[in-house]
Amino acid sequence: MTNSTDYENRELTASEDIKSGLDALRSEAKQKKWTFEVGYTAAMDRTIEELCGLKPPHNWLQRAKEQDSLAEQAIQSLKEPNPITLGNCVATLDKFNWVEQNGVTPVRDQGNCGSCWDFATHGAYEGSYAVLYADLIDSSEQDTLDCSGAGSCNGGWWAFDYLIKTGSAEETDYPYVARQGSCRTSVDRPYKAVTWAYVDSTKDIPSVDAIKKALCEHGPLACAVAVTSAFQAYTGGVFNEKSTEDVNHGVTLVGWDDSKKAWRMKNSWGPVWGESGYMWIAYTSNKIGYAAAWVQAAKKSGPGPKPEPCKEGPSLLAYQEFLFTGKKQFSANANVASVTFTLTREMYVSIVADSSVTVAKGSTPLAFTTGLYTDPAPNIMWTASLRNGSFESPSQSVPVHTSYARKFAAGTYTIYWKIWLNGYTIQFASGTLTAIAVPCSMGGQLKGVSTAQGEIAESVKEELGLITISNPDLSAPYVTFERS
Repeated sequence: MTNSTDYENRELTASEDIKSGLDALRSEAKQKKWTFEVGYTAAMDRTIEELCGLKPPHNWLQRAKEQDSLAEQAIQSLKEPNPITLGNCVATLDKFNWVEQNGVTPVRDQGNCGSCWDFATHGAYEGSYAVLYADLIDSSEQDTLDCSGAGSCNGGWWAFDYLIKTGSAEETDYPYVARQGSCRTSVDRPYKAVTWAYVDSTKDIPSVDAIKKALCEHGPLACAVAVTSAFQAYTGGVFNEKSTEDVNHGVTLVGWDDSKKAWRMKNSWGPVWGESGYMWIAYTSNKIGYAAAWVQAAKKSGPGPKPEPCKEGPSLLAYQEFLFTGKKQFSANANVASVTFTLTREMYVSIVADSSVTVAKGSTPLAFTTGLYTDPAPNIMWTASLRNGSFESPSQSVPVHTSYARKFAAGTYTIYWKIWLNGYTIQFASGTLTAIAVPCSMGGQLKGVSTAQGEIAESVKEELGLITISNPDLSAPYVTFERS
């Protein structure tokens, strides 16, 4: 992370022009009571003209209503429209940041090319892809620069239409070189957009509430801002210059903090600017939010590399130890033990039960069944958790193990470990019942679990040497085990 020491070290070797410019800005900051720091950023090695290439079309606001209407039609035509809210984002929260939700791709550097319009476009697109599909992709800004017709290194405007009609290559297939070249038509373009729209088609700068709502409904947003020499030299704090100059730069909004009264903004000038490439900018400063727009990404098409496996470790939700030796015996269908946990959002949970049993009373051979479910009634279980065991001799100790994993909605759950047997008494030794959350399922690579007929067994019984498991949805028992 870029810190004050890095900027101080850079300033030691700065030219006299840079040092005098910073002295002037610090004097102005003191006079105007700015709440941000300035320093020798990498952006100061370039001119504002090189850094800022956003050129709003003169009639963009007149055409905004038409674009919003097209977006509404596109959303309505989808089988699975965009959800009202994404992740944990709620517009009434005091603060929210998509970076903390794994919804923002790394900061990039546009170089000496005025392609900020391009990077803001892709910043919003990659953010949408991340929050909708839980995958941080790297789409190609160079593809859009060379082929979209939406702009050049001398400036441009949002290029979402190109992502809808043509799509984008991957960065590795079409790397950024900070200059416009000939369009490569043969490259694969797996990343496409569904639609896009402005946050508010009735005004240049949407209200704070409207932008928060759009951030929650669509993810990171592209927007314009007015860049000045103070903006160029920003190193940290809340930027509150409040310049009224015309907008000239495209950026990506990723969150907010009401205690700071500021937006969290991602820039495209590399990590040696601002707070590692980010800025806190006051809600009313430098026309931030001008022409704010969202885009909805489509799921990647065609063959491609498999997503990276989840690198996060499991998170323990609940744990129960069993110390049943000589104490816990069952002679009929019953619940062995249970664990309770609360989920703040939908996620995958793995439940594992492990112990061993012996025959306390009865003549072998004997059989039993064990399983898991959220219902305390002992005749219900998840069919996939069913495990069978048998005793060949009275002195035999048999392992008892069952597990089940599924996606749970937000809420509080009690998981019951169940045992089914008939005509004899079973005794448990020590054991455990554990519920573990998979962190990546909070926004990661795991697929959904489909509910099929027979997922829940609602009758488990032993009769005439057979253990039968059935479901009322089926006309006949569908699983029968012969006792060995």
